[in-house]
Amino acid sequence: MTQGDLGTFDTRFERLTRHYAEAIGRGELNAGDRFPSARDLSEMHGVGRTTAGRVHGTLISMGLIEHRPGVGTFVLEQRPGPGPAGGAHGGSGLRAAAEQVVAAFDDWHPRSKPQALTEAISQLRDALR
Repeated sequence: MTQGDLGTFDTRFERLTRHYAEAIGRGELNAGDRFPSARDLSEMHGVGRTTAGRVHGTLISMGLIEHRPGVGTFVLEQRPGPGPAGGAHGGSGLRAAAEQVVAAFDDWHPRSKPQALTEAISQLRDALR
């Protein structure tokens, strides 16, 4: 895993998320491929299940994978188009939607913001810069 144009990632969570997002973007993981479960990610990379679950959640929120209850987790088809990292998702429509999500999140009362959502929005805000 290397430093890319989104900056340096320090934590295992960030490195794993970037690793899998880039692998999907490069076509190493194709649409319809089964994606490792959080338990499998935890065992494969020596991270806790909480970290592996956060990786899953972030990749799902990025539109790269989807979880089908009772079936498994799968890589989604990626639409061509420019993105902040030259990735599959991009265009002004996605950016506008992301900016709306960040703005709506900022209007919430601090005590009602779940920690995982706070972290995801923080990453989204950084990506929009």
